[in-house]
Amino acid sequence: MKFYIRTIGCKLNQLDSARVTAALCDAGHQLAPREEEAEVVVINSCTVTANSDRKSRQVANGAARRGAQTVVMGCGPRARPAQWAAALPHSRVFEEEEDLLVHFGADPEAVPLPVTSRNRLPVAIQNGCDDLCSFCITRIARRAHRSVPADTVVDHVRGAVAAGVGEVVLTGVNLAAWGASHTRRPREARLHELLATILEDTTIPRLRVSSCGPQYLHQEFFDVLADPRICDHLHLSVQSGSPTVLSRMERGHDAATVHRVAAAARRVRPDVALTADFIVGFPGETEAEFEETLAMAREIGFAKLHVFPFSPREGTAAARLADDVPSAEKKRRGAALRAVGQALRRDFISAQWGKTRQVLVEEDGTGFTGNYVRLRAVGAAEGSLRDVQLTEDTLADRW
Repeated sequence: MKFYIRTIGCKLNQLDSARVTAALCDAGHQLAPREEEAEVVVINSCTVTANSDRKSRQVANGAARRGAQTVVMGCGPRARPAQWAAALPHSRVFEEEEDLLVHFGADPEAVPLPVTSRNRLPVAIQNGCDDLCSFCITRIARRAHRSVPADTVVDHVRGAVAAGVGEVVLTGVNLAAWGASHTRRPREARLHELLATILEDTTIPRLRVSSCGPQYLHQEFFDVLADPRICDHLHLSVQSGSPTVLSRMERGHDAATVHRVAAAARRVRPDVALTADFIVGFPGETEAEFEETLAMAREIGFAKLHVFPFSPREGTAAARLADDVPSAEKKRRGAALRAVGQALRRDFISAQWGKTRQVLVEEDGTGFTGNYVRLRAVGAAEGSLRDVQLTEDTLADRW
């Protein structure tokens, strides 16, 4: 069978797709180079927003109309299996990826390490979430929090090293909660222990941590973050700079925690890139509350912002609230926060001007520094780590 996978959504979805690809190929199937050449098209869906939900279904219906055998997996069917099956009558919908693998004769218990790049490889250390954030469908789609055992993570990182990978990106739904018995017990989080173990037991040149909840990052984490093999880039799931909005969101952290984390990270890594997710137009968000978000972004000096308008998701507490911020106002606030983010990005890159940073070189001759600035490394081989000075000629970042 020739198959092709379309992935919508986050890095964890990309890793799920890579794992399914590896398992299907291991079972004797062939990955098609283009969707049009595939007998089976697998859609790995996302349902985090109404737009991603709609896009996932459109992609599935489009593939079915072209005559392909269409298979749908991912967060959409996990969150609402009956609704997705009813909405996609011409597709085979799988609630669990293990069932998809069994259907196509693959062994879900023996999935090979999906090495998808000579440069950067995502490694899952955690899945699921027990938090009760009022806007979030992810805890339903990804289910209960569970940590991947440390020895399994170390084995995966060693496999990446053996394959010549220069950077491992640790991923998860709520990865900073690694080691905790429950994500609503942030003091139990032991991500720092896992990082220390990976550093001690592997020779991976660079280790990057993806999105983290601020409440799980304590002093022990920052003690380990000081190690230069860990990338000085910290992406925080903040969502609002307003204490009252954060309370209504039931985020589990307050604005002061975000400021504490930013200060602690800069103490050990002065050039750290602090990036963040924000939601604008949450139910009841006043202009004054939105201004608190703008103020936090400026005060902390984030290096990049990801901004999303509030989107009610069926099955969440926020979906029962009056969505009282007009669409046009959400759009205006989103544009205003993005403009602040663009200005902060320029400030961050300007502050790096003239500094020499290590770059992991990609196929096109550019690559990211540890603090996530894309630079050109002229003449350097793909997969190599090169020192590059940030200048007008080497900057390849859009800012």
